[in-house]
Amino acid sequence: MTIEVAVSEAVVGDDPSFVRRLAPEELERASRREDSGAFLTARALQRTTIGQVLGVEPSDLVFERRCTTCGSTRHGKPRIGGHPEWSFSLSYTHSMAVLALARAPEVGIDVEHLDDAGFPAFDELTLAEDERPALTGLDGQEQLAARAVVWARKEAILKATGHGLVVDPSSIVVTAPDAEPALVDWRAAETAPAAVRLLDVPLADARHRAAVAVLSDDDVTLTRLGDVLR
Repeated sequence: MTIEVAVSEAVVGDDPSFVRRLAPEELERASRREDSGAFLTARALQRTTIGQVLGVEPSDLVFERRCTTCGSTRHGKPRIGGHPEWSFSLSYTHSMAVLALARAPEVGIDVEHLDDAGFPAFDELTLAEDERPALTGLDGQEQLAARAVVWARKEAILKATGHGLVVDPSSIVVTAPDAEPALVDWRAAETAPAAVRLLDVPLADARHRAAVAVLSDDDVTLTRLGDVLR
């Protein structure tokens, strides 16, 4: 069996039509955020992509949550109400949003802007000791790109499992940036996923890197939907 993951992306913008696709609760949340434009774009992408693939009006979609760690329904990994066979994941930066959708157990996607990987404590906070040699000697844009690849891979896995940053990223070991993406080791106290398929996601914007993870042993392919908001 092959799992097909649909991936869409959008440049952050202020198109008035974005507002019409969102629920009142989402608009209220956007009004309280400094990154309101990015949030609105990401949520519009989420509703439009899922509605397009499932044949549902974006405004009719209902989303539910359940936290992997505590079981709360007020936060945690979101699900599509009435469509338990589908899994999706949303990620965005200040300038770009991406979404992954699959008829699969769990999917996670993460996108990172290269500039956001430039903070001094990146290695200490993100990398396991045995991951550091692969990034040693890199500098400038090459270093930022390598960091963003590793960061996106780790967060994609943690979003697929539903743990998010409750799990220390340095306890999740992935392959080197220039190697085939894969989970190498899970050293966190939390239970490791039984299986993970990890893929890098090519993006049109060279300033970003992205990865998608699926909790399955099955083969995974990507279907690019492009910018569905255009």
